[in-house]
Amino acid sequence: MLDLVRASRVPLTDQIVDGLAAMIERRQLAEGTRLPSVRRLSRQLGVSAFTVVTAYDRLAARGAIEPRAGTGFFVARRSGDAGLARIEAPLETPDTALSLARAALDLGPIAVPAGAGYLPPEWMADGLPASLVAKVARREGGLLSPCPAPGLPALREQLVQRLQQNGIPAKVENVAVTLGATQAFDVIARALLAPGDAVVVEDPGYFVLFAQLARHGLRLLAVPREKDGPDLDALEELCRLHRPRAIFMQTLLHNPTGTSISPAKCHRLLTIAERHEALIVEDDAYGDLAEPGAIRLAQIDGLERVLHVGSFTKTLSPGFRVGFVAAPAGIVPRLIEEKLLSVLSAPALPEAVIAEALATGRFRRHIGQLRRRLARARSQAGKALTAAGVQVDPDLGEGLFVWARVPGHVEVDALVRAGREAGILLAKGALFSPSGRHSQYLRFNTVHASNPVLGRFLASRLAA
Repeated sequence: MLDLVRASRVPLTDQIVDGLAAMIERRQLAEGTRLPSVRRLSRQLGVSAFTVVTAYDRLAARGAIEPRAGTGFFVARRSGDAGLARIEAPLETPDTALSLARAALDLGPIAVPAGAGYLPPEWMADGLPASLVAKVARREGGLLSPCPAPGLPALREQLVQRLQQNGIPAKVENVAVTLGATQAFDVIARALLAPGDAVVVEDPGYFVLFAQLARHGLRLLAVPREKDGPDLDALEELCRLHRPRAIFMQTLLHNPTGTSISPAKCHRLLTIAERHEALIVEDDAYGDLAEPGAIRLAQIDGLERVLHVGSFTKTLSPGFRVGFVAAPAGIVPRLIEEKLLSVLSAPALPEAVIAEALATGRFRRHIGQLRRRLARARSQAGKALTAAGVQVDPDLGEGLFVWARVPGHVEVDALVRAGREAGILLAKGALFSPSGRHSQYLRFNTVHASNPVLGRFLASRLAA
């Protein structure tokens, strides 16, 4: 019936499943055909009964066969001629914020994720190894219970310690855990802002945030981002004319430019916000990758006017989706209410695993390694992009992104589409720029920017 290859790297169970599925698909096994019993097939193939049971269970889960109580397993009847259909995602060009976000999350045919916002999985493997997850899952008997709305107490305590180490005077009542930084921005907008409110964002800045705020009916005011932070004269004028309710800023390792706000600008920025009675939402999703001792707005402000948003998605695991907000104590209950109304409860296991990584020092060691690897990758990225004809600032900054300009004769939209067809994900600068001033820019992922495939593609397309 089946020929198993015992020297193959493919497990025997997989060989049985694939072999029977192929026979059913080719109609070598007709609908309603009774399959050999578990004992009989295990004798025929020389495998354990457990192996056969597992294979039958997997085929039943696919809908290829069906168990009948007391009589055995039978080939299932087909619904039309669909067979065992494979769902293919359509090829989508990342021309909008949402399509770029989708493409970065589900790479599909993409071989070079040059415009994605995540570290390669192999770079994060040592941060949360399977052994750590298994250890926490075995130890934490309450992981099947709902997670408290503010977050697991153990994680909140670890977050408070880490915030205090960064000079931010937080207590447990200042902290709410969220499903990544994205949900943090969402609950802040829902709790503290209303449709029609004006908010300041950076130009260039984080493209998903722009789409989020626009969906909430907020008016986006773009302040230019310079090498050492926002143009504060422009910010002052925007605040004077429009009285924004909130200012959204990335202090450290800005996305997409990789720059950080200077301490002097941090102080003046806080003064402007206080003078015009605006809250500041500090996006610190990449701050852990900055060198120790870096200055944050929440550190200077003491959580009086600043809401500090952090995340472990970019450094430990995109799949775990763990972030947090540190905010004035009077605001936190309102944020938790909005979290309850949107997701009710978050999974407990990811929060317990992150807490363990923080408590054992694993996260600290992992971050140190990431900083060193990124520093080497940035040097290589700058050389590779320059050689391909892309204009890169000599001061690359730090972190995960390189912000680079392509020659003026290049049509960026066409370049992005051609990249997609060649299996290369590019992120065009227009998505990061509310004003459209950065249409000739691309945001590159530091790790993938030196890929030779990308270099050859850019060199051929950018040549005059």
